[in-house]
Amino acid sequence: MTAQGPAAPAPSTQDLEAFLQRFFGRGNDAWPNMDPDPGKGDRARPFVDLLRSGSDIPIVLPRYQQAQDLFAIYVIARDDAHATLVGNIITAFAGATYLSGAGVHPCALDSNDPIEAAVQEFAGTATTTFRLETHPNRRFRQRLTDVALLMQHTLAHRPPRLWRAVKPTGRLLAEFDAALAAGGQAASQAVLDQLVGQGGITAANLAHLHIKRLTRLGLDRELLDYPGLGDVLRQDPPAPVKAAVLDAVFSCDVQEPLSRDDLPGAQQALRDRGFLALAPFENDMESYSADALVVLLLAAVTRGALHSSQRILATIEHTGSRDVLPPVLREAATTLLRPQNAPQNKPAHEAAGTPVDSPKPSTPPSLLQDTEPAAVEPIPASWAALFNAIADGYTGLNAVLEDEVWTAWPSPASDDRAVAALLEELHDEGQRKVWRCVGAFIESVGYDQPAPLSARALITCALAYDWLGPGDLLAVQALTEIVLRSSPSAVVYGQLLGELADTCERWVAPERAAIALDFVDRLILEACPDRDARDSLALALLLPLSVHQGRLDVADIAMARRLSLELGIELDWHEQPDEDLAQDTEASLQKAAGRNVLLYSLDQRVLDRVSEGLQQLAPGVKVACAHDSVGSPALRQKARQADVVVLATRCAKHAATGFITQHAKASVIDYADGSGSASLMRAAVHGLLRTVDGD
Repeated sequence: MTAQGPAAPAPSTQDLEAFLQRFFGRGNDAWPNMDPDPGKGDRARPFVDLLRSGSDIPIVLPRYQQAQDLFAIYVIARDDAHATLVGNIITAFAGATYLSGAGVHPCALDSNDPIEAAVQEFAGTATTTFRLETHPNRRFRQRLTDVALLMQHTLAHRPPRLWRAVKPTGRLLAEFDAALAAGGQAASQAVLDQLVGQGGITAANLAHLHIKRLTRLGLDRELLDYPGLGDVLRQDPPAPVKAAVLDAVFSCDVQEPLSRDDLPGAQQALRDRGFLALAPFENDMESYSADALVVLLLAAVTRGALHSSQRILATIEHTGSRDVLPPVLREAATTLLRPQNAPQNKPAHEAAGTPVDSPKPSTPPSLLQDTEPAAVEPIPASWAALFNAIADGYTGLNAVLEDEVWTAWPSPASDDRAVAALLEELHDEGQRKVWRCVGAFIESVGYDQPAPLSARALITCALAYDWLGPGDLLAVQALTEIVLRSSPSAVVYGQLLGELADTCERWVAPERAAIALDFVDRLILEACPDRDARDSLALALLLPLSVHQGRLDVADIAMARRLSLELGIELDWHEQPDEDLAQDTEASLQKAAGRNVLLYSLDQRVLDRVSEGLQQLAPGVKVACAHDSVGSPALRQKARQADVVVLATRCAKHAATGFITQHAKASVIDYADGSGSASLMRAAVHGLLRTVDGD
């Protein structure tokens, strides 16, 4: 590993002792006031001794609140860059076996909590602290404590090494887009955390990535509450960011009053949100959804902007969105545009009236007035044109991806052979740039028409460069699915699966069990022209998991056992070696009887498999499935009735995920970290366990 900048300075002994006194003070009964009596604090003392030893390993300290019967372990990384690796290490030691919730990420600390305030003051405001929580059973807590101590002892005795691993920003951006497109909720968050810690990206661009992720997950309210959103919008962000904000405003603020023909209520909602002045948003109208155009028109009508209203109505007509225009808003726009109102017509920017609509400052004239203007690279109009431009050294790729101009292009499937030929001819630098596009490629292909030749070329690219991070693997999985859905020949099938099998020893491990199991699941779901190749890859994926099955959770073991039986692969999948943990998990799932679970995915076959498997694992649970691309009364009813909502977001549209999260009354909304049966099953089981733990 290579270092990135200097390490954070070690705290002084005085500062460290002061922190420990606060951490084990009021609000923490794990070792009250650090009583020196040898019979007290026996579970906390080893962690403190390691901290006092002066090692550079992460700080790990337990907390127990006796009155509330709450337990957690805090892990504090030494700095932001350190945190990325620490999260991976926590996952490797504890993983899904001992931790509740999905994924391991730095937490937001509560400054009103005395213990977390002490951690915040000691560690700073950076995202370096992890709060590890487990199921309330005492045995789970003891095992988590033992695992955390084992992790500390292992790190303390490791050979000297540098903590921080640097991955180029372009690679991280590619992995983020790939994870998001392939439905990797936790993987995309992990990459985002790494981008925050590593730097190399502006605050504005980082905000754009956060917003992109929130809209994909359908978290509209969180998006609108995003810190500094007004500042982001004042900087004229890319069109997809504007579209995401407008869609969120529609679903959260104006849809309900407009559905009741309450125009004043919808207008007041926009005023309360501070979103009346939306003139700069009108520059990208052609790329907006019908919902976003409704918000734009509502804002223009409310502020009496005739010119803007005319343009927006023309766009609505042009995009065929007229049928979704609420009658009360259409009537208001028609009234505004009557001939007698023509003298009041003003350009949109004159009617804006608030800073968020201030036009961007014009570019200052060149100091060398006689200098020829720089040539502007033409924007590609197809995937083939883009890859051809990349081969010629195209420098506008980031703009193409940030503005999502590719959404207006035909699918790569329409010119698959030509696109694949271009991909295969790219040089090394071109291959690296192309992987930056893989998330957009996956979204563009979707589930409708496969583009197997292009997808195969991209898989070759990833495997050749050993791009096997979590987000990369999810992308390779999605690309493999595209190839397999095209019913490839036995030769193509065998070659692809053989290459994938050769990589398994480099990445298959318990912490990536869901990815491996999703691969196997896909082999079963699709046609098989070469059984030997299928069984070889399946064995390469399953065997390492069976060797370490004691670190798998109950959902992974159940899915692994089912997949092995369906393939006829004789692997002995016992319950977890810790019988107490297995029994506690089974008991918790039995308590979940009667709860309603809503599973959402665009892949009907995955929904069927998970529904069947979940009912076997948790008898008495009621499972509803949905694969709608837009909201509907039936989907609203399912969302409202669910106690647990689990979403697979690959190729999912905001209209569906946002609709579900808006109407869900569930105490738990969780996301699959992938698009296969195993990842959806894991998220569903974790969601059920969380509802039981909360009782």
